[in-house]
Amino acid sequence: MKAMKEVRLVIGNKNYSYWSMCPWLLLKMFNVDFEEISVALYQRNTAEKLGPYSPSLKVPVLLHKDITVWDSLAICEYISAELLGDVGWPTNVRKRASARSVSAEVHADFPNLKRDWPLNCKSGIRRTASEKVLNEIARIDSIWRCCRHKFGENGDYLYGRFSIADCLFAPMAVILDNNQAQLCEESRLYCDTLLENPFVQSWVAKGRAEREPLAIAYASNM
Repeated sequence: MKAMKEVRLVIGNKNYSYWSMCPWLLLKMFNVDFEEISVALYQRNTAEKLGPYSPSLKVPVLLHKDITVWDSLAICEYISAELLGDVGWPTNVRKRASARSVSAEVHADFPNLKRDWPLNCKSGIRRTASEKVLNEIARIDSIWRCCRHKFGENGDYLYGRFSIADCLFAPMAVILDNNQAQLCEESRLYCDTLLENPFVQSWVAKGRAEREPLAIAYASNM
């Protein structure tokens, strides 16, 4: 019998699950050995399959020894603190404060963009944008431009070195690119950095290879 790994991550469909991508990317970027458990979303037996893992019956869920953590940002925080020696956040106090703030913002905000433009790695159709969506895109553009200008001097990611903030924004980069959103030059370069990340490219490629019907993409945003 195959031994169960100490760290397990329960995720949804790579094509649709915005929040599953975030901790998955963090684990990959810091070379943490983990078992990936995939549960297809929006199926009749989804809740039944998630039951043994997820108290919320949602993804993602991290299982580490006898500890269960759910919610993407909470999982990333836990991974950084318990598995990475807290290197998931920038070490500089000002950078760390900003990174935590923008990560919380993208985690909790932008409801219109997430609803109208859900993650769909297969999508090649540019969706129209309401005024509310355009306003939220402008806010993301502002976050990316300001963070890169103030804190990005030591690398190509939002705070120079890769951090949890990049994990939270990576699915957003896929969404904005798929829909040809207008970004300033500095934000576009950062978006391209995320899209060119080999693990992001692997996630997108595997998402495109999935065979679930496209209609389920609009059922939720897990």
